[in-house]
Amino acid sequence: MPMTLTTEQLGDVPDVSAATLDEVLAPDAFGAFAALGASEEEFIQAGNVWEAGPACADFIQANGSDPWVLEYREGGRLFRAEGHVTLEQVRQAFRSYLSGGPEWRTLAWSGISL
Repeated sequence: MPMTLTTEQLGDVPDVSAATLDEVLAPDAFGAFAALGASEEEFIQAGNVWEAGPACADFIQANGSDPWVLEYREGGRLFRAEGHVTLEQVRQAFRSYLSGGPEWRTLAWSGISL
């Protein structure tokens, strides 16, 4: 099923391919959020949660990346990866989601209220 990638800087990129996904997400120049899905009811999304302070600085020092929140929606429920993730983890999850692979599901997820 064709998917659309939506980012803060680029807007909607319809019928996204793995190559386009890598190109858009690689430079970290797409803005503070990205979402990938075939519909508004089922998708994966990520948002940059950088903020000034020691916790963020510690995360960046330890991981070489700003902290990101990763979520997905499926079956009318929204789930969030536990803890912050790196941009590379976002890229890997988006690639897996696009290809229909199971790898993105290996993160620890918790259901959250809509």
